[in-house]
Amino acid sequence: MQIHHFARSSSVAEVKAYIDEWGFAVVDGIGNLETIEGIRRDVERYGRAVTALDLPFFGGALKKVEGLAAKSAGLIELMDDPFVIELSEAYLGPDVLLNASGGFILEKGRKPQPLHHDDVLYKPFFPRFPGGAECMVNFMYAVTDFTPENGATRMVPKSHLWPEGREPGPDAEVVDVAMKRGSVAIWLGSTWHGAGLNTTDTPRLGAEMAFNCGWLRPHEAYHLLVPPALARDYPVRVQEVLGYKAHRGMLGCIEQRSPMELFGFAKQTGSARAVVRDADDPAASHVDSRALEATVKGWFAKSGTSVPAEVGRLLKGLEDANAKLAAATSRSDHNMLEVVAEAQARLVVEQLRSAGLSEPVEALKQAEN
Repeated sequence: MQIHHFARSSSVAEVKAYIDEWGFAVVDGIGNLETIEGIRRDVERYGRAVTALDLPFFGGALKKVEGLAAKSAGLIELMDDPFVIELSEAYLGPDVLLNASGGFILEKGRKPQPLHHDDVLYKPFFPRFPGGAECMVNFMYAVTDFTPENGATRMVPKSHLWPEGREPGPDAEVVDVAMKRGSVAIWLGSTWHGAGLNTTDTPRLGAEMAFNCGWLRPHEAYHLLVPPALARDYPVRVQEVLGYKAHRGMLGCIEQRSPMELFGFAKQTGSARAVVRDADDPAASHVDSRALEATVKGWFAKSGTSVPAEVGRLLKGLEDANAKLAAATSRSDHNMLEVVAEAQARLVVEQLRSAGLSEPVEALKQAEN
């Protein structure tokens, strides 16, 4: 096959449609070269203390800098890209988690990495159904050019549609994903792939981040790799995928709240601040999720103020939570989904305050009084 390369301006829907068909895609120019250069320095610095992985799975010429999210500011910048999170959530649902991050140094070797699919981590608990639900999405950024000669990642087209138990035979089509520095290859957890063979004297460098469904345990323990003292200065989207946002308000919480609420991760003009709550603060007490949605929407419509991107994203989550709550057909489901909706409402309140928009919160207080 001839691999189509998408431009950075391509929509999530366009790229997803291609991945749906082929199991992978390439987007060019998604990482600016200054950021990529910073990642290169980080990978090379940490890579000096790393030896080649000698298990057969790694092919014998691959070095890996583990937990790169805790070691490279450049990777955090790439992770904060809305395109990355939106595409991941299109496959995995809301509140995705970072599964793993790493810097890959592929040196001259004697054989390529064996072909494999990443979602084997979750077998047999997550059965494979052709065209069914996915549990992982992977992004590999080219820190140096990827070429057939230096071991570009190899993909097996349409292998994500294979049934359980099928493996690539000797006649299977395998393509080299050649791409320029700053591009990214994206593939599904069900897609068969593997690093190629580097026949040159120059190492091939890549930076990877993979995401899994928010209710699955990640490969790497990011609450330890990126503890709260470090995470509080990261962008909100990054805090969320590291696991500091409870999934649907219920999974990974502390005393019915997301860790990022309790740790005061809200941002004010780009810097961390502690959240101080009083007894009648809507973020500290019961929040009527449906009243909040109506109040916030009404305030923005009346004031003519544009909705900040982060507020809009969380408000959309609140709309979805309230819709599921309204559609609940049993009392037990309603009670559980009410907790989920209230948790989402608190996140909206926090983000409004961090954006300096206290008026909608005050309007809610007045409406309750």
